[in-house]
Amino acid sequence: MNRFPRPSRRAFLAGLSAAALATPALAQNAGTGVDVAIVGAGAAGIAAARKLAAAGRSYVLLEAAPRVGGRARTDAALGPAVDLGAVAFSRMDGTLADAAEQAGLPLSAVAASARLFVDGREAPEGDYDAFALALGRVRRDLLAAADAGKDGPAAALVATRGPWTASVEAMLGPLGCGQALAAVSTLDLARRLPPPDDVTCALGVGTLLERLAAWTNLRTDAPVTQITNAGRFYALSLRGERSVIRARTVILAVPAAVLASGAIRFNPVLPARLALALRSCLSGAIEQVAFLLPGNPLRLADNETVLARLGNGPPALLRGRIGGSDVHSLRFGAAAAQAFSGKGEAVAREAAQAFMRSAFGIGEIGKAVVSNWSADPLIRGAMAVAAPGQGAQRSLFAAPLGRIVFAGEYTTPTGWGTLTGAWNSGEIAAERAIRLTGGPS
Repeated sequence: MNRFPRPSRRAFLAGLSAAALATPALAQNAGTGVDVAIVGAGAAGIAAARKLAAAGRSYVLLEAAPRVGGRARTDAALGPAVDLGAVAFSRMDGTLADAAEQAGLPLSAVAASARLFVDGREAPEGDYDAFALALGRVRRDLLAAADAGKDGPAAALVATRGPWTASVEAMLGPLGCGQALAAVSTLDLARRLPPPDDVTCALGVGTLLERLAAWTNLRTDAPVTQITNAGRFYALSLRGERSVIRARTVILAVPAAVLASGAIRFNPVLPARLALALRSCLSGAIEQVAFLLPGNPLRLADNETVLARLGNGPPALLRGRIGGSDVHSLRFGAAAAQAFSGKGEAVAREAAQAFMRSAFGIGEIGKAVVSNWSADPLIRGAMAVAAPGQGAQRSLFAAPLGRIVFAGEYTTPTGWGTLTGAWNSGEIAAERAIRLTGGPS
C-alpha cells in the first residue's frame, strides 16, 4: 500500500511556486555570463540548479548527454517503466522526497528487507538468523578497525566463514559498491552510513529527476571540455562552440571517474593532491539487467527483493515483479557486471539467464534491457569507492577549489553511492556557490 497520500492542492500549488522561482534565472542567462555554471545534470546538478533558482541567482545547467539524471534512468522498452540505475532514495534524510511531493510526483514505500533463497526456495528462518549474524559481525569488525585507525582491504576483516559469508561479502562489496571487498578501503566502508532507501517513484526514479529538472535553465548535448580560471570569472569551453560561458562560480557535478579521466581539462591544472584523491576513489561496476518473466514462477510479491545464497556463479540481487508487472531485474557487480557491460543486450540477457537457471531453476527468460554504465564515457561506472589505505581522501572534495565547488555522491563521506547523498551534495554545493558569489543564501 502507498503510505504517502496524494499531494494536496496546497502542495501542488507549492510545486508551481517553486517552479516559478526558476523564471528569473532563465531570463538572466544570455548564454555567456552567469553567477554559477553547473556542469552535470544528474541528481546533484539538478538539486543545485533548483536551489540557485530559488535564491534568484543566474545560472546555467550544462549536461553533456541528451538526457538528464546521470545514473538514474527509467526505461520503458519492456512495457512497464523500470529503473536501470538508482531505484529508490531516502525519505528520512534529504529534501529529494520533499521536492517530489511538492511537484505532485507519486511516491510509494519500498520493502526494508530482502528474502533469502537457497536452491530455488526461500531459506528457512534459521538461515535468516545466520545471515544477520554474519552481516553484523563484519559491520562490527569494520567499525572496530576504523576506530583503531586501520585502513586496509575490507576483505581482511572477514575471518569467520560460514554458509552465508560469501553472500554478505557480495552484499557489502560487488552488489553494494561495485568492488570486491579486497579493493575497498576499510575506513571508507566503515564511514558509509547511508539512510535507508525507503521510498521510490511509481513513474521511475529517472523520470522523477527529469520532471524535477524541467524548470531549470538546462542545456543538454553541451559537453564542457575545458574550464579556465580567467581571474574574475571562469571560462567554460563547450565542444563544437567558439564562444565560452563565463561564470563567477562553477559547480562540478560530474562523476569522479569522469574528472579522473581528464575528459574535462583545467587551466591551471588541478592540484596534485586533488588529482590523487580522484584517482584513489575508483569507480565501481554495477549493472542492471531487466527482463520479462511471465507467470510469476517464484511466487514473489510486487517489487520484492531476493538474495540467493551463492554457489559457484557470480552474485546478483533480484527485484521481482516491478510495479506489479512481469518485469524483473538483476543487479550484478564488480567483475560480473564488467563482463557484459557495453557488449549488447544479447550478452547481458545470457548472463541473466545463466543466473536465473543456476539460482532458481528458471529455464527461460524473455526480452532484456541493460544499463551499460561502465561502458558510458559520460558515466564510467558506478559509485566512487576509496581504495585500501585511501579512505581519508574523500574529505578533500568537501572544500571548494577557489570558486569551483564539487558535488556528487563521491563528495559525502557517509552517504556516498546513494541518490540521497548526491541530491544533498548538490544543495550543499549551491549554498557554497551562493556564498562565494556574495550575499546570503
